[in-house]
Amino acid sequence: MSHDFPAYAPSEEQEMLRATVRELADAKIAPFAAEVDEDARFPQEALEALVANDLHAVHVPEVYGGAGADALATVIVIEEVARACASSSLIPAVNKLGTVPVLLSGSEELK
Repeated sequence: MSHDFPAYAPSEEQEMLRATVRELADAKIAPFAAEVDEDARFPQEALEALVANDLHAVHVPEVYGGAGADALATVIVIEEVARACASSSLIPAVNKLGTVPVLLSGSEELK
């Protein structure tokens, strides 16, 4: 992959993550995208696929049972899910939105 700004290029690990999430999204999320939108329903299949592959909240630190992914890896997951189904991309996006305040200011018991 050619980059105009190589210092800002995703790492090989991040590109592997992109490929993994893209494959998962194409296989397990995209087939339900139209139905999810047409029926205005929760994308349960996407949630199950993301949870089964530990991709629903990758930003959670390892000490709290998460993958400990950085912000770019988190965005890659959201972006690749959105590529298959915009509605489903809200699962990892809102998980980050909702948990960051807890991670920043919550008690250890809450975390």
